[in-house]
Amino acid sequence: MKKFIISAIMLLSISIAVNAMSFSGKWEGTLDLGQAQLRVVFNIHELQDGTLSATLDSPDQGATGIPCEATRLPGYYKIEIKVPSINACYNGAIDESRGNTIVGTFSQNGFELPLELGCVEHDTGGVVTYIKPKKPEELRVIDGDSTKIKPCEEWKGSYEFQEVKFGHDGVTLAGTLYMPSGSGGNGFPAAIIVSGSGTQDRDGAMMGLKPYASIAHYLHSRGVAVLCYDDRGAGESSPLEGCETTIDFARDAQAAFDFLTTVDGIDHTRIGYIGHSEGGQIAFINAASDKRVAFVVSLAGPAASGRDVMIQQNLSLLEMQGVPYTSTQVDEITAIFDDIVNIGDTTELCESLRKRFASSTLQRYTNEQIEQGVAIMTSPWYMTSIRFNPKPYLEKITCPVFALNGEWDFQVNADQTFDALKANVKNVRCELLPQHNHMFQKCASKLESFNYATQGDISWTTLGLIEDFIKGIYPEK
Repeated sequence: MKKFIISAIMLLSISIAVNAMSFSGKWEGTLDLGQAQLRVVFNIHELQDGTLSATLDSPDQGATGIPCEATRLPGYYKIEIKVPSINACYNGAIDESRGNTIVGTFSQNGFELPLELGCVEHDTGGVVTYIKPKKPEELRVIDGDSTKIKPCEEWKGSYEFQEVKFGHDGVTLAGTLYMPSGSGGNGFPAAIIVSGSGTQDRDGAMMGLKPYASIAHYLHSRGVAVLCYDDRGAGESSPLEGCETTIDFARDAQAAFDFLTTVDGIDHTRIGYIGHSEGGQIAFINAASDKRVAFVVSLAGPAASGRDVMIQQNLSLLEMQGVPYTSTQVDEITAIFDDIVNIGDTTELCESLRKRFASSTLQRYTNEQIEQGVAIMTSPWYMTSIRFNPKPYLEKITCPVFALNGEWDFQVNADQTFDALKANVKNVRCELLPQHNHMFQKCASKLESFNYATQGDISWTTLGLIEDFIKGIYPEK
């Protein structure tokens, strides 16, 4: 899902990163909240005039690029990073005995927590040096069991990678087309990977993980062509204008589909979508209107109304982090999303949301936080998402749909999703993956499921199920 809703303002959760000696690079740490641990990542760049620019990522909550104000303090090895949008600040200093470590304190809304940052990547003049050893790309842990490593031979082959560009209505999208080796008979089946919400590159890169690239490598080495592309605002695709909605991103996915119908070596009758989170919702939209779509694989794609999904998401996140809430507070959360659905006048909606935040019993908000929350919730993307009802689209889908959801996904609830799909889609198969999270990693525990960076790659169970589904519908010719 895109950014956390009330949770972005309500809960203490973020992600941070900074760099050694020059501070320029990516720094990663973990906030210990007792009931949960939340990773923070600061991306810091040293400008030519010696000043610093920085952004904050919260990978556990799917938020990236949060603007920061970074200042090098007297002593050179000390740094202060303010995050105005969430009323937070980090003060730290490089531990010279360890070099690639910053020791400091993270504060937000009167709370202070110790936070140690380790350097993940140094950025020196545009050349990135990896500080921590990387897991080899060709090795994958099977279902979180580190004693079972898939042999490198499974990933070898004569792979064909094509850098491609396509688009529509003045929008350019850039991506990579993974073509299997050989002729494929009458052509290979093909899948388009549609990303979840937020601006993501073609690999879905996040905290050293590349889940979309993993899916593409796995499938194309097994006879399925895969197209991955950069979202608007990422990589080589067109920039974001700021007014885009899910419907606009669905049009981007449609352009990807239209492009594949022109590619030699692909069976144009066997092209479908693999959509993650909001990407699954986009796949539903396009499959409803385009009967050429051969299949949909939904990886935690929301199938209930946006209002219902976000109410459930907020309650699940509160429960997961051990934050007690009352029926009154449930009503408060519900009322906020009801306002977004029911109040058509934006000025009236803004005023109502301000009053609800100001009277909240879940947390005291500063005026700055209230205004930030109101701005987010009245943005075109947000309002469209909350008001979106997928039911009319689901009812029109005729192609096979395979929905996978994780047992420990606190962003898109499996029961809510499966109930909606089974009630509205004619040809659907639903699969619950035990101990899997929103990124389809098999996790050591429920609390650990929120820490995406520590849970390994997308599970082999997930990859195998996707392959079996596509090949079960369209066996090799």
